[in-house]
Amino acid sequence: MISFQDIKNFCQLNYLDSGIPVYIYQKGELLQAFPEQSPCTYPPKHYIAEFTDMTDTVAHSFTSYGTYFVAIKPKDLPELRIILGPANYIPFSDSDFHFMYSDYVVVPEERMNFKTFFQLIPPITLSGLLAKAAIFNYFLNHEMRTHLSLPDSDRTSISPAQTEKQTESVYRQKEDFHHNNSHEIESMILHLVESGDVEGLKNMTLQPSAIHPGTFAPNQLRQLKNAHIVMTTLATRRAISSGVDTDEAFLLSDSYIQTAEKLKDPAAVQNLNFQMLLAFTQKVREKLIPKTSDETLQRAIHYVLQHINCPVTAAEVAEHVGFSRSYFSTYFKEQLGFTISAFILRCKLEEGKHLLQFTDKPLSVISNYLCFSSQSHFQTAFKKQYHITPLRFRRQPELHGRGLLENER
Repeated sequence: MISFQDIKNFCQLNYLDSGIPVYIYQKGELLQAFPEQSPCTYPPKHYIAEFTDMTDTVAHSFTSYGTYFVAIKPKDLPELRIILGPANYIPFSDSDFHFMYSDYVVVPEERMNFKTFFQLIPPITLSGLLAKAAIFNYFLNHEMRTHLSLPDSDRTSISPAQTEKQTESVYRQKEDFHHNNSHEIESMILHLVESGDVEGLKNMTLQPSAIHPGTFAPNQLRQLKNAHIVMTTLATRRAISSGVDTDEAFLLSDSYIQTAEKLKDPAAVQNLNFQMLLAFTQKVREKLIPKTSDETLQRAIHYVLQHINCPVTAAEVAEHVGFSRSYFSTYFKEQLGFTISAFILRCKLEEGKHLLQFTDKPLSVISNYLCFSSQSHFQTAFKKQYHITPLRFRRQPELHGRGLLENER
């Protein structure tokens, strides 16, 4: 039986040989990382969670921006997962880092070291990473399986042509800014919906074809319609949880689903799906974001939304729109019924909920990322707003994405 120390030594030697990061997890908890590194570069928990229930000894998965991880499960120590990656076929690009800063929740002062860490990872194809996984699998499980016969995420065999075709496809999508629609992409889209972030949704899905659901229908048209129904249902729930009237949301949902069923052109279904997401996001925006036709107030609101993870102040917002702090603060409250500071805090806390739900970052990192003066300040403000502590919210998934928190709005 292989000891844990043997596994550690083997992981360290492989990192020294290849330069590809190696992590040892037990039940989702990180035990060891090679090389030693800042916690900000540890793989986000949602990628590790994909390997929790793997039944085969080897599996791999893609991130939303096209990089990949490979996991190996030792038969003698089935609670362990050896994770290789993330890896890229080409060096990490600025567009990758744009997504990674958000995905890994990297505060501004850590971004230089974060970027340096990933730029030092040598490029490697998926088949190359699977070849390394084959070596790990032989060492851990005494199975002689070449990288070309290892299973994919659906546990079916892959040929050399399929492996290379998949790799080429991923990076062709990267060049076009079209990314695989994994669970992370879906979560990001739905977060934009429930946050009322119309601009963010437009920027994220400039091309309807950027959304690639899994295959679950006999033809393309039926596939797109089914995907539209699923996404409409999820968007409806998120909109309701963000304060949109239930009857209004279901009427909108029924309308979009019925319209889709009448369409014969796949491109029309894709466009309708994007319009549906925009419609629900706009409805949420109308609930969360103050309604006003005042151009100055709109500019101020937009500025706050674009600077949630910055130490933005009422004075800074007033300066941005060209007025003194005292005058604009009074005007803002008279027109909208609450202060600029209260609006800034609410936006930060909404983002805090998302980070608690979709990341495993500690409260200290989240509070720092959102520029609270301290962790205790973030905890106090969160509890005052939602009548629940941040940690309890994180530990109770049934509260996520649902309107169960008292006085949430």
